[in-house]
Amino acid sequence: MHSKLEIEYKVLITNEQFNTLLKLYPHHLVLSQNNTYYDTTPSLKLRGMGCRIRTIHDRCIFTLKVKQDKGHEEIEFDVPTNDIELPIIQDVLRKYNIENVLPMGSLFTRRHLVELEHAELCIDYNEYNGQIDYEVEYELKDPSIDTFDEFLSILNSANIPYVPNKRTKIQRCFESRRNEE
Repeated sequence: MHSKLEIEYKVLITNEQFNTLLKLYPHHLVLSQNNTYYDTTPSLKLRGMGCRIRTIHDRCIFTLKVKQDKGHEEIEFDVPTNDIELPIIQDVLRKYNIENVLPMGSLFTRRHLVELEHAELCIDYNEYNGQIDYEVEYELKDPSIDTFDEFLSILNSANIPYVPNKRTKIQRCFESRRNEE
């Protein structure tokens, strides 16, 4: 189990901008991942938290994000299955006084990952609840070295304006589910 401070910058983009970025970075790793999102009543969002289990191939990774003054503390570890009832997960949830967690949605991402010196550039195609969207994320490898200017330069090279995306994948997934009801 490990914990780290996650600082990232995100922008929702169009399909055309997505394809432009892929052309600018032809050498990238492609990962397919399924995210199962969990929530409680009242919502974890009200406490500045988000909870998921991500599956990449046969690997399952539990993540609890806890909002900080800048970024999120990300508690993350591998689990043997996509099962929120696993004792190791329940121990973490109890530590943060989280009870009655239920699966609330799932989202598929095809992530095009570009390793940069100080950050990971993620060019994402997302599907959830009959919706498709595209997002570019720039996640700092070391939160003490903020290379936001590099992200702006990448966006500029693809003619993408920097419009910060404040809605996380989990929020978009939950909102689209409510819109279907």
